[in-house]
Amino acid sequence: MAIVIKGLDSLMAKLNAMGGNVLDALDNAVKQTSLYAQGEARANAPVDTGNLKQSISTEHERSTEAATSTVYTNVEYGLYQEMGTVNMPAHPFMVPAAKASENVFEHNAKNELEKAIRKAAK
Repeated sequence: MAIVIKGLDSLMAKLNAMGGNVLDALDNAVKQTSLYAQGEARANAPVDTGNLKQSISTEHERSTEAATSTVYTNVEYGLYQEMGTVNMPAHPFMVPAAKASENVFEHNAKNELEKAIRKAAK
């Protein structure tokens, strides 16, 4: 799931001109949100042995233009749990975590940008 912030280019230019760094702020928000999503996915994951729950991980990358995080499982039956099969009903855990994280990201991004603006304004 990708989240796009409209007007970010203008905000980045203004904040960067003040000496702040929008990408640093958003990088923090992305990291915080991915950890939240990981926790939600683990909380919603069906448990038999606990292997699926423990396998849910995050991977974070940052370039000069973007910050991205991925919440994933490398357990091969994770997809079957998420989507179900003809013989087993779905037990979604990743999609609900992603949906719950949308508002969390907006909140985290707002807080991190406000901190960056206050710091740059000093």
